[in-house]
Amino acid sequence: MRMYNPEWERIKAFDYAPKVKDLAFDLSAGEIPADHGYELFRELTRHLPWLAEIPGFGVHPVHGAPTGRNDNLVINKRVKLVLRLPVERLADAAALEGRTLRTSADEVVVGKLKERPLTPYATLYSPFVVTGSADEAVFFAEAAAELEKMGIKAGMICGRQRKMRLPEGEVSGFSLMLHDVDLLQSLAVQEVGLGKYRQYGCGIFVPHKSIKEVSID
Repeated sequence: MRMYNPEWERIKAFDYAPKVKDLAFDLSAGEIPADHGYELFRELTRHLPWLAEIPGFGVHPVHGAPTGRNDNLVINKRVKLVLRLPVERLADAAALEGRTLRTSADEVVVGKLKERPLTPYATLYSPFVVTGSADEAVFFAEAAAELEKMGIKAGMICGRQRKMRLPEGEVSGFSLMLHDVDLLQSLAVQEVGLGKYRQYGCGIFVPHKSIKEVSID
């Protein structure tokens, strides 16, 4: 369920025209590796090669539940594959419906899609942001510098460290909460993202109801 935002009318008053939207696909039951960023991107570009050429294209992490017996995640009917794309490429991505994604864990069939507009919210969260440093203090400074370069003013709360395997080696990053973000700037952060590897699920921000939710991480 989309979170209610009482300030949405104020945003619409600015005649905001979305440049980016999320495209959410149903998935068949199955499993996917917990560390699935690269494998998922490889499969998506096997079916839709043009995705690799889209600047800022992002793939949300797939939020399945741990199996408890291996390093995979269980995909049930509530789990979605979500792509963050420029609005002019949404129709092209519809060709993904009915395709089979093959990973080291299982084969999963992509189902029907639904568009999701970005929602302005003063608190945003990304489970995995990569700036290039595995040191928390350096990471924090690099993330702050990138936000400043974008002209974004926000409070920051760094969460736990995460790692991801890529063909060139392992990369590290941290979860990150942004709070007290201006609503128009909130949309900008969601459109552009933060750090590296958005095609692998990193640096993609979504709204959160409260700063307290960082404790869940």
